[in-house]
Amino acid sequence: MTQSVRRYYTFFWVNYFVQSLVGIVYEPVNYILKDHLRLTPGGASGFYGWITLPLLFKPVYGYISDFLPIGPYRRKPHYALASLLAAVAFFLLAAQSSYRYYGLLFCLFLSIFGMAFADAVCGGLLIEDGKARQETGRYQALHVGALYLGVIVVGVGGGWMTSHVPFARIFTLAGFLPLAMIAAVSLISDRPRATADRPNAGALWQFMRTKRFWGLGATIILWHFYPFLGTVQFYYQTNVLHLSPQWIGSLMTLGSVAGFVGSAVFWKFCRHGNADRWVRWGPVAMALVSLTYLGYRGPISVTIVEIVFGFFTVFFRLALLDLIARVCPQDVEATSYALFLALIDLAMFGSNTVGGKLYDWVQPLTAVQSASPINPYVILILIGSVCTLACRWTLRFCRTAST
Repeated sequence: MTQSVRRYYTFFWVNYFVQSLVGIVYEPVNYILKDHLRLTPGGASGFYGWITLPLLFKPVYGYISDFLPIGPYRRKPHYALASLLAAVAFFLLAAQSSYRYYGLLFCLFLSIFGMAFADAVCGGLLIEDGKARQETGRYQALHVGALYLGVIVVGVGGGWMTSHVPFARIFTLAGFLPLAMIAAVSLISDRPRATADRPNAGALWQFMRTKRFWGLGATIILWHFYPFLGTVQFYYQTNVLHLSPQWIGSLMTLGSVAGFVGSAVFWKFCRHGNADRWVRWGPVAMALVSLTYLGYRGPISVTIVEIVFGFFTVFFRLALLDLIARVCPQDVEATSYALFLALIDLAMFGSNTVGGKLYDWVQPLTAVQSASPINPYVILILIGSVCTLACRWTLRFCRTAST
């Protein structure tokens, strides 16, 4: 491994670990919304809806990075300024002596905007350098592994900090974290482009008219359609299985640990080539893994299922992310990659929303006067498994040249 590759590994690790680690602010924010501002659950949901709005515009940030350089550069200045904005937003939040709705909203909106912009620029760097070095798979493994490690750290330490450390100090710590991202910029290169070497904006529109783009878009949506997870799973855990909040939190931590291990294993498997074979078998494997939720019945079984699902979800998702990275066209890496990641976010949001509606609709239909009524959760599991398996068909349209 060359020194240059090590520097990029370090840069991506710092970026994604910090992006996950700033999650330490959200448990204190939950208590501020609940105890200081006295918002209802609906009011708090609306607050989070506003502050997460910048996440929907990642393709726009990628487009700015691809086509609107600062001077001759189109990556490092954008990344550093976005990270600095996030740091300033957290410091402004820490400086508040009393919390008001719009003051809190403004600071968190700015922080998420800055982190989302930096993430879009980092995605462009990941694709650009990863394709040049044939390191897209391992870069993606670093990406997801760092995110999951951050979730584990936040899960273990965030609750303790919220109980023992003043909120202002937690927000101050969060402000220093993006500064580490700025320092990491020195590890990467962003050579100036000559005037004649301008990015080709037409490449994006040409790509979006291909079967590969639409096939990959359909694959992303079907692959991430798990209507039995999220809100429905929480209600099933609490109302049907009667799991305690502590147990549910432990399951999330165990799933994150399993996901981190999955990223490490993928790192080893993709070491000597791309992950096309894992993409091909991913829909079949994940459909079978989804069916393990049929055994989601008690404390032991749910623990086993969460660990198995956490591991294989990350492993095969990384194979899909590697495919996404390799099909992104040259010159529009940040825009196209951010567009696909936005589809993932949209699919997961839609899956959670549709799953809740389906559960409400199916439950009264299955609550028949019978000794063994059909479990509506089982129906959602079967729907999710069928959608995942359908990716075997959509993947035919988005193979790379190496397939």
